[in-house]
Amino acid sequence: MKKPKGPIMLLNLDKQGNPEEPGIPKPADSEEGPVEAVPAPGFATVQKRPWIFNNLVQALLIILSLVVALGLVLILLPQPTVDRIAGNIEERSGAARQEKIAFLYVGEQVTDNEFRVRGAVRNITSEPVERLDAAIRFYSHDGSMLETAIVRMDKETIAPDEVAHFEVVYPDYRMQFASYSVEFKLRQGGIVHYKDMRTNRQ
Repeated sequence: MKKPKGPIMLLNLDKQGNPEEPGIPKPADSEEGPVEAVPAPGFATVQKRPWIFNNLVQALLIILSLVVALGLVLILLPQPTVDRIAGNIEERSGAARQEKIAFLYVGEQVTDNEFRVRGAVRNITSEPVERLDAAIRFYSHDGSMLETAIVRMDKETIAPDEVAHFEVVYPDYRMQFASYSVEFKLRQGGIVHYKDMRTNRQ
């Protein structure tokens, strides 16, 4: 056997490393101290200003309660009153509208258990009015709407300054109607505004 040349080095495998052992540099502590986590800006805003969200929720609840209250009032009001309010709002809104006809008169008559409503309109424009219908709504004594009757004029085309008449007959009438209202529309569905010049006639 040959003898090894030079000194023999023994390795101590059981010895655990010392963090302070010479030759291993120790990380220096920061002069500013440990680094602290900074919360996200959005999270900080939520925690510091919860009153913004509370006020928003309260405002939404108030608006919702007002809408519900208005709906209940409209449901409880008689239909003629609702129609009158809607008409007043439309008149005061200042929206531009052209009156094509004049509502000259309307009257009702009960004969032989038949309820008749007659009326007349005049074309007050310089153009003919074609396919004009009258929509007559009948209301009960508690203000609820019972029926709507659509009747045609006695003329399909109403020339300028010409008068047209309409009539609706309701058979087997038993005094179930307390009131009625009349509006005019083209057969295609558009509402026709009118100038009210009515006088009641029997």
